[in-house]
Amino acid sequence: MSNSPLLPRPTIAATRPLAAQVGGHAGIETSEDDSLLIKPALPREIEFYQRIAAAGDHEELLKLRNWTPKFLGVLKLEGQLKDLNAVGDGNMEIVPVHGNIVPEDKERLVLENVAYGFVKPCILDVKLGTVLYDQDAPPEKQARMIKVAHNTTSGETGVRFTGFQVYGNDSSEPILTPKSYGRSIKKEQLPDVIEMFFPVSSAPYPTPPNSTETSDSNVSKPQSGLPAILLHCVLTTLQADLEELKATIANIEMRMVGGSILIVYEGDWERAWKTLSMPSGTATSEEEEEDDDDEVEVEIDENGQIVLESIPDEAIEEEEEHQALLCSLSLIDFAHTRLIDGAGPDEGVLKGIQTMIDLLRQRKDKIAAMLPTCDV
Repeated sequence: MSNSPLLPRPTIAATRPLAAQVGGHAGIETSEDDSLLIKPALPREIEFYQRIAAAGDHEELLKLRNWTPKFLGVLKLEGQLKDLNAVGDGNMEIVPVHGNIVPEDKERLVLENVAYGFVKPCILDVKLGTVLYDQDAPPEKQARMIKVAHNTTSGETGVRFTGFQVYGNDSSEPILTPKSYGRSIKKEQLPDVIEMFFPVSSAPYPTPPNSTETSDSNVSKPQSGLPAILLHCVLTTLQADLEELKATIANIEMRMVGGSILIVYEGDWERAWKTLSMPSGTATSEEEEEDDDDEVEVEIDENGQIVLESIPDEAIEEEEEHQALLCSLSLIDFAHTRLIDGAGPDEGVLKGIQTMIDLLRQRKDKIAAMLPTCDV
């Protein structure tokens, strides 16, 4: 446990809908500064995050902590006091905290926003697995989801693209591709989607920050796509991350239905260049264990505001250091994930991860062919 002095209690006076949501269910909100996600969650997903957080040093589940958004706590939004100073019949009136209608008993996860700190986050949500129904789903739903898997890329490849957004270097708004597109494509079109999400600029190397060199090519930048050298670094990092994630999941006995890989990379040229030498955003086990020593408490105060307590100052400093990332890869959405002793790993999920590894390798090889060669 850290002995650092505690900062004053920061209060998130308001939340807002997640602007960069490309997949999943509606209702996810962010803190006012976008650093946290507040997500309605079913008991099983809450339990899964708690199991990961409580995993011991010798449990394989501990390694999964490196690939999931940092879990800060659980809160329950029931309401707020309308007027604490009003004098009446002794009965206090409760009004909703938010305008959105949320079931009173719905608990919410408080998680780090893995897209926080990116200037222009290009985001892809990839649904994993060949089985799309939970084991306790009614027969009608099982039959329906079997048909969905058969009619989409899920059944054959273990992946389905549920939506993505891509920024151009000179654009303040992303280009959005809805999940309906991912449902409509066939296996043969998956490389096309990867090319759409990882476009490459026709311009040469970007100008390094603070460089005194100028040229026409550095002034006129294409509307989308990183330069080849930056994109190659992104793809190399993500491919390595996927291979490590696959090795981790191969040793965990679980069944994950509806889980996703969330890929984020920096679409801003200058920011990407500055972060080129930084890690992909996946902390090592040792770093992650040190993170977990800094506990953060989450509660709702009497005014219905979300309050974070016990934030050590080095946690704030570490967050600032990790805000500038080239790319990141996370495993998300565990509402229908079960840990089952003796069941072995989820082969459908492993198949999906291997599909992504192959797709990124193909794209990386194409980009590598575009890189200038050096004469020796």
